[in-house]
Amino acid sequence: MSRAPAGYDGAMSTRYDADFAAIFGGRDRGDLAFFQRLAREHAGPVCEVGAGTGRVILAVAEVVDGCALTGVEPSEEMRAVFEVRLGTSRNVKCMAGSFTSIPLGDASQGLVFSAFRSFQHVLTTDEQLAALAEVRRVLRPGGIFALDLFDPAYRLLRRARPTLGVRYRTADGRVRERWESREIDRVAQRVDVTFRWIEKDMEGRVLVDEAATYGVRYTFPIELEHLLARAGFEAIDVRGGYDGAPRSARSRELVVTCRAPR
Repeated sequence: MSRAPAGYDGAMSTRYDADFAAIFGGRDRGDLAFFQRLAREHAGPVCEVGAGTGRVILAVAEVVDGCALTGVEPSEEMRAVFEVRLGTSRNVKCMAGSFTSIPLGDASQGLVFSAFRSFQHVLTTDEQLAALAEVRRVLRPGGIFALDLFDPAYRLLRRARPTLGVRYRTADGRVRERWESREIDRVAQRVDVTFRWIEKDMEGRVLVDEAATYGVRYTFPIELEHLLARAGFEAIDVRGGYDGAPRSARSRELVVTCRAPR
């Protein structure tokens, strides 16, 4: 991911936070507490790569004092939303960058993490290895890298026609529908997801009809372990949830921690 997936600019960035709130309805995914705990346990500056609008790195900032935190995000329009949420926070920076170009010094970070499946926007094995090498570059010896991905569900790895993902009312009274469809490239292990937003007024008239597409690569658990080992990471631990539960047939998340060589 040397640049932002096109889908995250424009249509996606202006609706990202509202969509997230509508989809999860305030439910605790467990990811905030997980990354907060890591930041408390491991000393040193903290960097999130693929920080989006800042949801996770700003939550991490709430539990650590006297530690520099950096949110790295390739999408200019997502960064604009992040900057608004950032306000006057003194210990969090929002910076342009990507997995293959992290704008931080060598061996400068105690913890680097990637939340809400951002690493899946790195679409080829070569790019994944380049990204992991870049993470290792900025990590101190013994520093921690953590990431989450979806645990591929075979029944979902097929083409899907548009379905209504969520419907909710916006702050200005519109009814917003987000429709979702996907195309699968099994050779490249790639899913191209298309979102379509339809917004209507109180009388049901369509005011907005806009779409955006982005690609993600799905990575199988053993494949992921081999990638991290090939990149030189140690103490690789792959779990089935943010609570540390082992992987099972019902797992939907791959929650990973590993360590840079000391």
